[in-house]
Amino acid sequence: MSYPFKLLADCNKIITDVYSHPDLLRLINKIKPEGIRDDLRQEIAISLLEQPCDKVAPLFAGDNLLRYAIRMCWLMATSNQTSFYKKFRQSDLLKAVEYMRSMQPLQTIPLYMADRANEVLKAKSVDKYTDHEARLFNKYVELGKCDRVARYYGLPRHHVRAVINKVKKELKEHIKTIS
Repeated sequence: MSYPFKLLADCNKIITDVYSHPDLLRLINKIKPEGIRDDLRQEIAISLLEQPCDKVAPLFAGDNLLRYAIRMCWLMATSNQTSFYKKFRQSDLLKAVEYMRSMQPLQTIPLYMADRANEVLKAKSVDKYTDHEARLFNKYVELGKCDRVARYYGLPRHHVRAVINKVKKELKEHIKTIS
């Protein structure tokens, strides 16, 4: 059902009134962190404007549009399933986690242990039967993930994972013997 232009203009006016309603603003001002308040308000307006007028008009006529907008605001602000969360809050959370990780000191191993591990890997690369293990492990150290190593060499992931785990275990055993 299409509405005449005047009714569409009225729908926009109604949404504008809800957008600046003191009750909605009061709720938005309680949302933390402060930095997302304006974005939340804008998302509510966009969401209401995207609604067809035949949905907005009955809500307004039944005096339920403000409650609808407040409920929408609350869901956007508190739920982790909404597009608002994915667009604004999740990225803030990921940035905070990354920042916290960057603030923690990296674990370091003593130099003698690293030297011993390098000796073991060099011994593996000399032997034609274990050279494969040394190459895979060195690439793993470079790329950081078994899946990336498997893609790099075109090998099955389970094989690469098994070899990396075997070499890790061997290196731990060799390092334990010297400490």
